[in-house]
Amino acid sequence: MFGSLLILLILPLTDVARIRGAQFRPLMKFAFWSLVVDFLILMWIGSQHPEEPFVLIGQIATIYYFAWFLIVVPMIGIFENTILDLGLKNINSNPSNK
Repeated sequence: MFGSLLILLILPLTDVARIRGAQFRPLMKFAFWSLVVDFLILMWIGSQHPEEPFVLIGQIATIYYFAWFLIVVPMIGIFENTILDLGLKNINSNPSNK
């Protein structure tokens, strides 16, 4: 339980995107809402008795919760930075824009 709170502290380190707000980041909006759904699933699972299939659902939801901070957020940032760089490269190299 302590790890679920401490993981929030590393979010500024794992978000490598140049655009910080999610307003112009559609992939990040989708990832955020998937985290909200995962959080709701974890709340529901926490109220259930520890028996199958609730244990398995809880384990999968917990893995996704931690993966969101450690894998999903950095990968979306890298992907969006790459797409942004390619778009800027195309704008700068296109002779019709000069």
